[in-house]
Amino acid sequence: MPNPEGTACSSCGFTYSTDRPLCLSVVEALRALTERAHTRSFSDYSTNQLRALEREHCGTGRCRRCGFVYTPTVRVCPTSRRIAIELESRFKAPMSEVRAGQGLCSGKGQVWTVSGNKSAPWRQAVAACGQCPLLTSCTTELDRRLANGEKIRDQILAGRLFSGKGDEIAPEMFDAYADRCGAKTKRRKPRPKSRPPRRAATDQSIPASSPVQDVPASPAGGQLALFKGAVA
Repeated sequence: MPNPEGTACSSCGFTYSTDRPLCLSVVEALRALTERAHTRSFSDYSTNQLRALEREHCGTGRCRRCGFVYTPTVRVCPTSRRIAIELESRFKAPMSEVRAGQGLCSGKGQVWTVSGNKSAPWRQAVAACGQCPLLTSCTTELDRRLANGEKIRDQILAGRLFSGKGDEIAPEMFDAYADRCGAKTKRRKPRPKSRPPRRAATDQSIPASSPVQDVPASPAGGQLALFKGAVA
């Protein structure tokens, strides 16, 4: 803990400075805690949990949660940047350029993958492309790939959406395309197989025996009757 004046550590006497606002023991302890923390992927956290964690990773001069020392060019700690990327991928925070020289889609590629049957995420990704400083270079690269006959499937590149067949979908057709994707998903769902009703043993009908056929009288019987009549 700092001394009452806040100029040095009350335990080891380390004198604080702008570049070194923590004593060596605290630095080692914070480094160990940081290595143990966040073994779970941030995708497992709810949005509210991420926002609460983001509020803890802040401070003046250094992060009060992980001890990261800020610089004039880096004003957030690595954990806070990871949280921001996860929130941006959920469209719960404004898109921002994470690193110089990289586009807004850097580290958030799943957002620019066309999936599901909702058009809102596609519109947000297209809007983010319109604000990206690398839009011009991405457009040039996309035009080159298309000119070479390459098919772009299920992706949003340079603010343009391509379907699973490689066709470009205009923004005004996003809703119609989402409806078609939803209809395909419903058709692909397997229908439960209907089982034939079980028949009780008592319901099984016993095959009826064949009717008794009339047996014609034998010739011997007719001759016997004639013989009795002749004797009489």
